[in-house]
Amino acid sequence: MTLEEERQHAQLSFLASGQPLEVGDRSTLPLPLEILAATTAHDAHVVQAIESGLTASVYRIQAGGRHWTLKRKRPESRVKNVDGQTSFLNEVQRRRDFTELKRDASSAPRFTHLVETHYASLLDGVILSPWIEGERLQRYDGRVYEQLFGTIVNLELHGFFEWDFCPGNVLDDGERVTLFDFGYMYRFEPRQHYNNNGLATPLFHGIERFETRNFFDHLLRNPQGLDERQLLSAYREEKTHALRHYEDKRARLETMGAGEHVLSWQRNINERWHRALRSDEDLRRLYLVEGFRSHVLDLFDDLHGQSCTPTTIQRADWALGALREHFTLLREEQGFFFGDEALTQPELLRKYEQLRTKALEYQLRP
Repeated sequence: MTLEEERQHAQLSFLASGQPLEVGDRSTLPLPLEILAATTAHDAHVVQAIESGLTASVYRIQAGGRHWTLKRKRPESRVKNVDGQTSFLNEVQRRRDFTELKRDASSAPRFTHLVETHYASLLDGVILSPWIEGERLQRYDGRVYEQLFGTIVNLELHGFFEWDFCPGNVLDDGERVTLFDFGYMYRFEPRQHYNNNGLATPLFHGIERFETRNFFDHLLRNPQGLDERQLLSAYREEKTHALRHYEDKRARLETMGAGEHVLSWQRNINERWHRALRSDEDLRRLYLVEGFRSHVLDLFDDLHGQSCTPTTIQRADWALGALREHFTLLREEQGFFFGDEALTQPELLRKYEQLRTKALEYQLRP
């Protein structure tokens, strides 16, 4: 079995065993556990209901003289794959891990941008945290990048790989960024592996995950109406901060005694970014390569989970446009992957037209 299959098998086996998994002390709950576990949007203690989550419902509740965030596991995940089915278990496991790390004075300062966990219970389908004032990430600037990229590097070097930095999982109050959801964060050995898939998928790394699941979605939506030059400038700012944090990651990997294959992989990423930042033309080429990568990967992800949205269609359209207009550039820059590198331009256009059609079939219903 691959590392991914081993992980999925272990998670499914744990769920089938019916074993409890708790974080925190239920005696400190502001309401009885049975009330929290049965909470709906119509209850008097619910201030706000956020029902958009694919694997859990989120409620802002008021109890015990303060506001809380209550996550309740959905009876059935709307993500139709094993990772979706096991995401609540995975989140409770990570909440346990981070609670332990935050008790350690040596590691606690590196994880101040992770939400606190007051209580979590797998079998009751409940996670309770202090309410975080803030909104889903909307501003993309140096303050955000410094906090977020620093946290991503710290997570990876402590053996945690997060796959889903989507906008709804990154909260911002204008001063502080907080990561809120860990349903798709898995353990790995950073000294030997690129991510939790071992050496099988070098394409994936922490900042790539932010770019794929969040940043290029933001550039696609373009809420500020930026022109092409301004979009490239926004990309330059993000990439400049990303490179600085990945230089720190590379140095710390060396100190940790990481394998030469891991160090070489990290150096190659850093060097490519460094070269791109030296000229506008090189940066434009990387922007097209990483934009194609991000939109294609997110399209694949939505199709795999049968959880497509109108944004999925926009991403497919962006990829198709890039194939029509920049096929030669993408080939020259080795921008194709997962077998696409062996296909001709007409073959790729047919493939992604078919994937776009499939994405229309898999649109989530309200």
